[in-house]
Order: sequence, then structure tokens, then C-alpha cells
Amino acid sequence: MKFGDTIYYCKKKDGVEEYEKPIPIVLRRNYFSLQPASEYTDVMVYGEDINKRYRAYANFKVWGMTFKEGDKFYVDYHKPNCCNENYGENANAEITAVLYQNLFIRLEIRKLV
Repeated sequence: MKFGDTIYYCKKKDGVEEYEKPIPIVLRRNYFSLQPASEYTDVMVYGEDINKRYRAYANFKVWGMTFKEGDKFYVDYHKPNCCNENYGENANAEITAVLYQNLFIRLEIRKLV
């Protein structure tokens, strides 16, 4: 994914396996970025599953406490079905960890498909 591309974010509703309507996010510098996990330590941790991992950085001033584990994304040019009421059903990535840093939020994301 490159800057200018759009991904979609589905926030998980509290206490249930339902998701809110997908929100489009345009990838931009100092706003939200997404890249495949590829560092040496990532390879050591994830091994053969490294191809199913992403790392995203979101600006804390913009996104605050928005993200939670279990929220879903549509990445790699997948788009939500506009006629489907089951939001998040066809999402192809899920947040596995939310790490708050000084200025940015680091999201560890796992591909589902």
C-alpha cells in the first residue's frame, strides 16, 4: 500500500461480534500509514507468518483512543460491500495489538485471508 491509497476501518461494537459502518482512511504521512512487517525482529517473532502481518502508524493527536484489539480493516485494495449490513464480515485484516507511543499509535495487524 502506498500513500494516497484508501483502506477501510470497522470499529468493533462493545461486547458483541458486530462492527460499525466502515470508515475510509486515506494513507498519508503523519496521519495514517500501513506497511508490511519486515524487520529482522518481526521475522524472528512471526516466522513463516510474516507475509500475513502489517504494521500501521496513526497520529495520536488525530486518532486518540480510537483503535482497539479485534477491530477490522479492509486492506490490499479490498472494499466493503455497500449493500451488506453485516459490516466487517468480509474484512481481511484484524488488529492484534495497539501500542501507544509518544506521538503515534502503533497497530499490529494480522491478515485473515
